[in-house]
This record gives sequence, structure tokens and C-alpha cells, in this order.
Amino acid sequence: MDLKEISLRKKLTFYIVAGTFLIFIASALLIISTTLSQHEELAYQQSIEIARKHANEFNADQMKYHAFSKIIADTISGSLICDREEANKLLEEILIKNPELVGTYVCFEPNAYDGRDMEYANTSGHDSTGRYIPYWNKLDGNISLDPLQNYEELDYYKLPKHTGNYVLTEPYWYSEKIIISHSTPIFRDGQFIGIGGVDVTLNGMDSIVSNITAFQSGYAILSSNEGLILSHPTKKEWIGEKTLYEFNDDITMMADDIKEGKSGHIETVDPSTGKQVIAFYEPTKEGKYSFILVVPKDDMFKGVIDLKNELITILMIAILLMGLVASLTAKTVSKNIENIVNDFKEISDSALTGNFDARANTEIDIDFREFTVGLNHLLDNLQRSSELNEEMADIIDHSPVTVFKWKNKKGWPVELVSGNIALFGYVADDFISKKINYADIIHPDDLERVEDILSESITKRTPHFSQYRIITRSGEIRWVEEQTLLQIDKNNNLNYMQGIIVDITERKNAEDQIINAKIAAEASNQTKSKFLANMSHELRTPLNSIIGFSDILLENIAGPINEKQEKYIYNVLNSGKHLLNLINDILDLSKVEAGKMDIHYEVFYVREIVTNVVTIIKPLAQKKAIKLAINIEEGISTINADKTKFKQILYNLLSNAIKFTDEKGEVHLIVTCVDNQLKISVTDTGIGIAQENIEKIFQPFKQIESDNSRNYQGTGLGLVLVKTFVELHGGNIEVKSKKEAGSTFTFTIPIDEMKVSEKEQNEE
Repeated sequence: MDLKEISLRKKLTFYIVAGTFLIFIASALLIISTTLSQHEELAYQQSIEIARKHANEFNADQMKYHAFSKIIADTISGSLICDREEANKLLEEILIKNPELVGTYVCFEPNAYDGRDMEYANTSGHDSTGRYIPYWNKLDGNISLDPLQNYEELDYYKLPKHTGNYVLTEPYWYSEKIIISHSTPIFRDGQFIGIGGVDVTLNGMDSIVSNITAFQSGYAILSSNEGLILSHPTKKEWIGEKTLYEFNDDITMMADDIKEGKSGHIETVDPSTGKQVIAFYEPTKEGKYSFILVVPKDDMFKGVIDLKNELITILMIAILLMGLVASLTAKTVSKNIENIVNDFKEISDSALTGNFDARANTEIDIDFREFTVGLNHLLDNLQRSSELNEEMADIIDHSPVTVFKWKNKKGWPVELVSGNIALFGYVADDFISKKINYADIIHPDDLERVEDILSESITKRTPHFSQYRIITRSGEIRWVEEQTLLQIDKNNNLNYMQGIIVDITERKNAEDQIINAKIAAEASNQTKSKFLANMSHELRTPLNSIIGFSDILLENIAGPINEKQEKYIYNVLNSGKHLLNLINDILDLSKVEAGKMDIHYEVFYVREIVTNVVTIIKPLAQKKAIKLAINIEEGISTINADKTKFKQILYNLLSNAIKFTDEKGEVHLIVTCVDNQLKISVTDTGIGIAQENIEKIFQPFKQIESDNSRNYQGTGLGLVLVKTFVELHGGNIEVKSKKEAGSTFTFTIPIDEMKVSEKEQNEE
């Protein structure tokens, strides 16, 4: 049969039915597969979220108990509460007001609390020596006060004492209860004096966790990070007795993950029910615990199986209805085109009145469908644009950012302002009606400064940024930050300004607090430096005596000594000199930090000082067969600087270069004059410095860790003093280095009245 003899309606019906059938079948199969996968993934994700939620709840509880222990430690530390009765009242009050706690306590070192232990011997909360160790508890249901027992042997006391950190103990049995302790160390003047903490029983946690369910018969358990079972809804005899390692390999693998603080899930056989289950485990961040959700697989995927059956049923019904729908669709294709014209006229009339709800009928022939779809798409965009404008206005009015549009006239009259100007007590109409101008609300003391900054921005045609105070309608003074853009036309004329203001009062207050804290920290640092300086002076006197007497003994003034005695005395002498150098470095550093390091300028010959330092340092180089090369530019004569500190700079740089250079290496000292600056470079072929460590070498007491760092002695102060002395002269120091490729330290000092002689000899 010729296709031309078949009517258009029949051909359309056939094509639509066949094409729709194939597409529908493929789409339905894809949707079923995708939906099932999504629901299965959703079941997994739901289980994970349940586990994570309850783990976070447990974590929040432990953080609260941690806070209790810190409050006790901070409050009963000898600075806020100095009376033992008041301290006991605080411990008792915290225990009473927090029913989840079973104990509150402090444990002070002997005589560390108030120095009055003997007055309290054998009284409540004290031992026979009067040591302050009160333990308020309700282990038997009634609140009682007892002295702590065997605390020296238990983790809640030992660990904070030895580590200096807060400790959350592993669960342990005490008075037929599973207890965990939160202990916080107490320090006074940097010294450990005791602990403060709270005890929590996990018995109550068992009832909470045992009531958690998931899907139909899923349940939850709680374990320690060592695998100890702390709760179980049915196997109560396992609590505190069994560990996860006592079951099958899958559960053992889960226990290993828990021990390492990992989360995840396993498929296994539940040892308590014998069912196939999926166990989801999630560690807590506070303490060493893990929340485990156990869900039978049949329960978990029941919804997925039911959904699959429903989708197949829907697919079969849809296929039966498809033929009828396709036939009806074919009939509509031949409908008069005048319906499209009528739709267009109706839409046009509605759009002119601002109504974008009308839409063209898209159930038409394919030849005209693109037209109606495109028209509807345009209407959708217009409607969405209108809605977005309304939403944006609402967002701005409910945000902390106030939007303005100003005229560039005196007082800055406002053309537009967002409704959230109410944050400052005003209403938009106050400004738009010109009852007040924007300049009227700026603090009088700030107005001139703001005007000057804005005037400069207008002159330069740049955005305006400033911070200033405004006065609210109630008279309150608030700090704001303004950011304003200038709207310039093509002729470079300023039409208007538009921008935002944000309340930054809280930020300003925080900045003031930071400044005050910095001042306090600097004062503390000055006190520390003064103490170090005084202590260094006290230590140098006996050291000088030790060094002097060692020299006398070595010169046989006090009588002859044998070879073994001479060796020991040399060790004493060298150790004394090393310690004296360390004390001198610390003294210099403390003077710098205290602001008492002075520069004593004098004119001296550069070559003479360099030669003196090289003479002192040369034996160190010869001992390691290191080539020491000196190059002083011809013409350099004298310089006006601090001679002692200049020598110390050279000595520290050269000794460091030799110390970190292997045997038979090279060290080069180059002295030049560049741009009225004395420039000195010390280059070695030593172990070098990694780029990430270069900044650290100028920090006090810092030495770069490496595989052979133990082979090099030092205090970590030499380069700190070098940098400080160079900068005190108004100079600068820089380092170029690569690991295993040597280093170059270069410093410059301004030449003050430096004398240059053309005939100066360049002596080695």
C-alpha cells in the first residue's frame, strides 16, 4: 500500500504510538533502575545520618561535661575562690543542678590550695594530712562528701598531671556503675597544683541509646574506642564485659576502624540475633567513643523492594493507557491554527497590564509548537524577573546591609534607601521626603573627615570607602562602614552615588579589645626580658670564677697536674666558656626584647676587625680542613659603627658557616661597598636550608630539624642576635640557600662617615 494513500491522522497515530511506546519503555526502565538505586543510596545515607546525629548528640554531652570540669578547675584555682567551704558549696551546687552527673571533685597537691592542710586533717573531703581532695557524689542515690581514694594510681589524676592536658578517661567500673571522668589540670604560675573534674555514669546513657530505633527493628549500641561495649538494648550482660573483638572478623575489622577514629559501615551477621545486618559506626569527637547503628538488611531495603513492585505496576498501566493518549493527541494536531492566534492575542492583552500568568497552548502540531513554547519561555522569564526583583528587595530589607542612592549635593540628599534603615531607628520616608539628609545622621566629629574622603574619591573618580559613626534616632552612636560607587556618564559627569552601609560596631569593639590585649602582652614580655637579664648577670659571676680557676690550674700555678686531670679541667673550662657564651647571648636577647640594647658608635678599620675575627675563627676551619677565603674590596678603610657588635655579627656568621660545612668544604667572606652601604657576604658549601625553614632560623631558640641535626650544637640564638644587631645599625640581612647546596648570608650596614683610601693594600 502506498503511504500517500494513508490519511495523515492514521500516520500520525501510528508514528506517535510507536515512537511514544519505545521512548516510554526505555524511559520507564531507566527511571525504575535510577529510582531503585537512589532509594537504596537514600537508605544507606539515612542510616549514616542517624548514626552521625546520635554520635554528635553524645559528643555534645561530653563537651558539656568537659566544660563543667574546666569551670571547676578555673573557679577553684585559688584566684576566684580561696575558701574551702565556698569551693565545696560550688562542687555540691554543680552536682545538684546537673542530675546527669554522679560526682564532682578537685584534688590539690599537698598544701597547694591555700597552704593550710594541717588545719583540715581528717575532716570531710580531706585525708589524714589535710590534703584537699573532696569528692561530692551520689553513687548510692544520696549526695555525700568523701575524700578521693587511690587517685595517685588512676588515670583521671595521673594523666592530667603528667601531660598537663584535659583528660577524658576510658570507662571503668566503680560502685557497680560504669563511670567516665572528665579531668582538667589546674596550674598556678605555670606549675601543676591539682585537678578539677566531674564523673558521669554511662548507665543512663545505656537506657537512652537502647531506646534508639531505625527502620523497623534496627537498634543502637555505644562502644569505647578500645571496643568495650557500653550499651546494648537486649544483651545487658555484655555491657562493660565484652568487646567487639570477641565476635566475627567483620566486627573485628569495624573495631579496628573505631580504634583509629574512623567512620564507616560493614555487612555482617548480628551475634545477638543471627540476622544479616548492616552496622554503621561513627566516632565522637570528644573522648574515645563510637556510636554504632545496627540495621537488618531486610528492614533497610523493604521500601526499595516495595517501590520496585509499585513502579512495575504503574508501568504496565501506563502502557495500556498510552495507546488511548496517543490517539487523542493525533486528533489535536489537525486543530485550527486560529486557536494559536487567539492565544497570542489573549497573552498580549494580559502582558500589557503587567499580568504574565497567561500561557499559550502547547498541545498543537509540531510545526507550530516551537513558537508557543518560545513564547511561554519568554513569559516565564519576564515573570521570574518580576519575582526576582521583589525577592531582592525583600532580601535587602531583611539583611544587615543598608542600600542608599545619593545625590552629589550638600548634605547628600537621598533618592532611594532600603527598608532596613529601620535598623538605625529611621524609616525610608524620612529620607525620601527630604525631612532629613544623610549628612544629618553622621556624627559631627566625623562629618568633616567623611566629606574630605568623599571629595577626594569624586576628584579621582574612584570608589569611596570609609568608616565613621552615625547617630540613631534613639541617640545611640553606632560605627558603620560605607562602600559607595560613583555613577559617571560618558562625559565624565557625576550623576549620582549608590552604595551600602554596614553596622561594624561589634567589630570595632573587638578591635579595641585586641589592641588592649596586645599592650598587656607587650608589658608581660618586658617583665620577662628584665627577669632574664637579671638572672644572666647573677649566673655570670660564678661562671667567671670557674673559668678563671680552670685557667690557673692549667697553668700549673697551683701545682703540677697529670694528663688525666688536665683533660678533665679542659672539659670544665670549655663547658664553662660555652655556658658563658650562652648566657651572654640570652643577656643580649633579653636586652633587645626589653628595649635596652644600645649601639655605641666608634670609628674603626674594617680590615682590622675582619682580620681579628678570621684569626679567632681560623682554628675551627683548620680542624675540619675547610678552606677559608677572604676578599676585601680595595679602598675600604674605616666605618662608624658598634665595633663589638660588628665583630659578633662576623663571628656568628663565620662560625655557623664552618659548623654546618662538612670537612674539606669551603667558606668565603666577601666585603664590598655598594650604594654607600658596607656589604658583607658569607658563603659556605654546607648542608644548606630548605626554603620553608629560612624564616625559622631567625626565631629565638629555633634550630632546623634534620636527619643529622643532633651533630651540630647550638642555642638557636646566634642568628637572632645577628639579625637584631644588623637592624639596630639600620641595615638588612638576607639568606639564599638550598638544601644540600650551601648557603649565603649577606648583610648591609649604612656607611656613616666611612673613609676610603685609594692606596689601601688588600692584605689576605
